[in-house]
Amino acid sequence: VYVLSLGVYASAWAFYGSVGLAHQYGYGYLTYYLGISGAFVLAPILLKPILHITSTYQLTSLADLFAFRFRSRAVGTFTTLVMLVAILPLITLQITAVTDSFSLLNQELERIDIALGYCGVMTMFAILFGARHVSPREKHESLVFAIAIESIIKLVAISIIGGVALFVVFDGPADMDIWLQDNHFRLASMQSSIQEGSWRTLLLLFFASAVVMPHMFHMSFTENQNPQNIFKATWGLPLYLLLIALPIPPILWAGINLNAPTVPEYYSLGVPLALQSPTLSIVA
Repeated sequence: VYVLSLGVYASAWAFYGSVGLAHQYGYGYLTYYLGISGAFVLAPILLKPILHITSTYQLTSLADLFAFRFRSRAVGTFTTLVMLVAILPLITLQITAVTDSFSLLNQELERIDIALGYCGVMTMFAILFGARHVSPREKHESLVFAIAIESIIKLVAISIIGGVALFVVFDGPADMDIWLQDNHFRLASMQSSIQEGSWRTLLLLFFASAVVMPHMFHMSFTENQNPQNIFKATWGLPLYLLLIALPIPPILWAGINLNAPTVPEYYSLGVPLALQSPTLSIVA
């Protein structure tokens, strides 16, 4: 359950952004998965000391950790402000993904109404749960379990779409391989080689996300009831992310083959729409 709860990392980027990255940079889309996987592979020497400090001194956030380390409330405040600035683009990405998804499924819905409604729900939950007094010793088992279930749903959904792309659009791996050979030059012309500097920067960003993203910090350290869980995550989370990453290329190629009526980032929805399958669209 703990390992699956770390699947909270797989956000709209995993479902939409990775397909767009694969369309633009080919195998470069793997940076999203390899970066944080590297952090958890190194968990015994990188994350376990942080877990020990946070559990011993009841530190519930990165701001608490820095304030404790430097014995300065100002450092904690500065860390909070930096995290706020950093998290706003991620929240914007989520709002955009939800808004675009509903717009693609129902053209009659106004995008601004969808966005405002989604923001309203987020605000309500932030007020109801964010303003509650939280004890550093308190663990939220139901929250961890709910996010673990969410991670399973995400994996099942993207696996179903990938399976449809592979066995319905292409009629199996052999047929997909023939299509790839026939369209080699077409695919190559769409993709540009990711620069070495950009590759390293993306890897570093996603590597650091294991600690600096508030929701990852919370699930990795604050909600961890057993230090041994971190060792299970060294192989469990990379395996989970590998399973989520595998359907991305078939979805991309199926979207190109079908001339899906969306931009590449939304081929996960575009493939079901091109197949005119309401059921698959709802799954997506």
